[in-house]
Amino acid sequence: MELQSPPHDDSGLGLEWIRHTHPVSEHFARAIRPDDLTGKSVSCWMHLLPDTILSLIPLVEAGATVRIGACNPDSTDQRVVDYLRARGVEVYPGGAPSSAEYQDTLKRFVSGSPDALCDMGGELAEAATLAGTVVSGALEATTTGLHRLAEIKPPFPVFNWNDIRIKDALHNRYHVGDSTWPAFSAMTGMTLFGRSVLVIGFGPVGRGVAERARQMGAVVRVCDLDPVRSLEAQHFGCEAVGLEEGLSRSSIVVTSTGRDGVLGMDMLSKVRDGAILFNVGHSNREIDVDWLDRHPKDQMIDHIERYDVAGRRVYLLNRGSMINLASTGGLGSSDTFDPFAAIMLRGLHWILTGGADDYPAGVQDYPAELENEIAVQTMRNR
Repeated sequence: MELQSPPHDDSGLGLEWIRHTHPVSEHFARAIRPDDLTGKSVSCWMHLLPDTILSLIPLVEAGATVRIGACNPDSTDQRVVDYLRARGVEVYPGGAPSSAEYQDTLKRFVSGSPDALCDMGGELAEAATLAGTVVSGALEATTTGLHRLAEIKPPFPVFNWNDIRIKDALHNRYHVGDSTWPAFSAMTGMTLFGRSVLVIGFGPVGRGVAERARQMGAVVRVCDLDPVRSLEAQHFGCEAVGLEEGLSRSSIVVTSTGRDGVLGMDMLSKVRDGAILFNVGHSNREIDVDWLDRHPKDQMIDHIERYDVAGRRVYLLNRGSMINLASTGGLGSSDTFDPFAAIMLRGLHWILTGGADDYPAGVQDYPAELENEIAVQTMRNR
């Protein structure tokens, strides 16, 4: 098979350099471009970042039809939207759509029986299930999506790559924490030395965020409902506390659970005066922003709002969306995401070429043989 090179980059994104710093994705892209995927279609609900181009454009170059919607408008790079549209991809960039428009787009994206779905948050898989659409297979990348899928019975296989070893051991464990705190400092102009930080949720993401904060000089507290995780937090040098106690004692509060409403009205009423709140979980409603919006507020600077809640000042970053993917902190293209762009590209190509045909409906493990291919290729390019 002849390995093809990508077309000339006229996007202004610096894609040639991004491809150079993402050799794993580019390895699989070169193998996929010459394939014939004419007649195949993929619908996606993802972040619209430069890495997305690496995951999807090789499929377009091989003849597939691709649609993509923004799973979070705060992680939408307009340059990526323009680049994808110029190459025939239907793009829904998000922004501030009405609920009806958002749902109508989901329904449209699962109409016409696409061959594969690439989901972050489970909304496409849910829409397909409600519409009775059966696809060859889908990919899911988030804890939020897995929570959503647990409540429905998708009539097709959904391959969970949120829990695969390489994502758990690398991205969740190290990369989110490594990108979160630079984004925090870029937004606020603050360091962590001596500051009290509460991390809510001590799964792999929360663990990495807490550990990195401690390395940067913060006094870190952790709240998790699981007593084993709380014990683990103590072994990381963190103080395990109840939620109310942690909120009353901490100047920076981070949610990392993947569930909506973790900080609702009752708990937001107990936050310490002057506390800064932000989220690194997939859902942009882990913090009840709608309730906060009922209170007097002022825009401090970009990405920072101050609310007056019962005589206390509460500061919210990035409207409750993940700060590591906000325009101030994340709209570059970190090479840490290289293996995970490859996971999506390799997984979608595998589904489109019949790899998922013998799998039963429901949530399935992402194939270990594909994960191992990507791990080997990643080691070769370090």
